[in-house]
Amino acid sequence: GAALKARDNLRAVEIVKELDRTGAPATREQQESLAKYVGWGGLKNAFNETDGEFPKGFETIGPRLKELLTQEEYDTARRSIQYAHYTAEKVVRPMWDAAVRLGFKGGRVFEPGMGTGNFLGMMPPEIAANTQYAGLEFDYITARIAQLLYPQSGIQHADFTKVPLAKNAYDLVIGNPPFSGTVIRSDPEYGKLGFVLHDFFFAKSIDAVRPGGMLMFVTSAG
Repeated sequence: GAALKARDNLRAVEIVKELDRTGAPATREQQESLAKYVGWGGLKNAFNETDGEFPKGFETIGPRLKELLTQEEYDTARRSIQYAHYTAEKVVRPMWDAAVRLGFKGGRVFEPGMGTGNFLGMMPPEIAANTQYAGLEFDYITARIAQLLYPQSGIQHADFTKVPLAKNAYDLVIGNPPFSGTVIRSDPEYGKLGFVLHDFFFAKSIDAVRPGGMLMFVTSAG
């Protein structure tokens, strides 16, 4: 249930903080624990404090999170309960299958809002052997997990609504952009266009794809 997912998340946070302190790479055992991190989407009780008390099942998880995370990290994690649902295997693998059918054999790949790296982790081996993969993730803990799981890839902790992105540079941009009605004004180039978050990810990513390249995103009916 939700409390079990939250406990797995908490263990991943503890590992990230431990490795941040020591500077060590993740062991195989630690990577297995990190891979269980699913983000805080739908797990509002981990942050639902009333008069110093957390709901049943979250009595130790809630206070421990407050202890481990900086205020900025805590606020970001709490905000992410609205949208942090990482992409399931049954969605990721068919998207890679489609990329192969459409002729993608490898190249420069970019993923904005990459979560813990499910698209990177499930990339077919024959493509991975010929691919330079770069991505970014807004949430610090999530970005660190992706970096610890895939230390050879170019993964940034950054805000896609604020960082510049090379134009006509990538053979493939792939992923599952976040959905919300928030209008993005902070991007120095695209902010003036008034895109909502999901549409902003599309517009900025299309410009990053080279002529003849591909953009593959999970999308909503909207």
